Amino acid sequence: MSWNSTPVPEAVPPDAEQIPHAPVAREGQTPTILEMVAFFTLAAILITLTQALGAAVAIHWHLFGRISLRKLAYQPRFTIPAMVVSYGIVAVATVALYRRVWPDGFLAGIHWNFSQVRRYAFWLPALGIGLGFAMQLASNYLPIPKELPVDAFFQNALDAWIVALFGVFIAPICEEIAFRGFLYPSLRPWTGRILAAILTSVPFAFLHAQQVAHAWGPLSLVFIVSTVLVWVRERTNSVAASALVHACYNFSIFAVIFYASGGFLHLERLKD
Repeated sequence: MSWNSTPVPEAVPPDAEQIPHAPVAREGQTPTILEMVAFFTLAAILITLTQALGAAVAIHWHLFGRISLRKLAYQPRFTIPAMVVSYGIVAVATVALYRRVWPDGFLAGIHWNFSQVRRYAFWLPALGIGLGFAMQLASNYLPIPKELPVDAFFQNALDAWIVALFGVFIAPICEEIAFRGFLYPSLRPWTGRILAAILTSVPFAFLHAQQVAHAWGPLSLVFIVSTVLVWVRERTNSVAASALVHACYNFSIFAVIFYASGGFLHLERLKD
């Protein structure tokens, strides 16, 4: 299947028409611009409220000692659980909303299509890991600051494990649903595949901008990674496939950190 190929929609079972009020998905069902905007608006509101409430509780009750809001934002034992809770609330609200909008349900609406993961069970992880090592190699030739805000998440082994587990098992799924499940397919009918890929990858890169101090070197690498993930989603018609590549990409990064720091036990080596 080439970049310009269009996935063939699944056929409606022959007996569906015989069942009164049987839900039949519209041909080539993808999120519309309005549905995409509604998703990001809902997600932004719920995430902001949940994390603000969590921060207020943590600071008021001194759950992490007397700490400023700025420092709390870089405390993985607060930030990661707060993100997990907020993402969970968004997931519940989103599924409840879109299962009423999309006849075939939420996963069909975003083209999760897990069968493609089974079909390419070897090539998808290989692509993700290979992409990770390639980007880390390329980073040696780009102007990247020696100290980045994301380094604050790797102060001790427990924090590193928390960030790694979140980065491999949770963040890829959530980010792929948002960017490759909602944003990209809603833009594609209006802008075409290439421009939609660019318009998807720019905000995806800026999502990680604060972590890398807005340095153009690492941001350009994140942009390239995003375009590859768009290509995977387009080629396989599967957000599950791009999520697996994303997870394996992140895994390769944490694997290098794990090896270089002696199992997260000597994180000071990363500064050498």
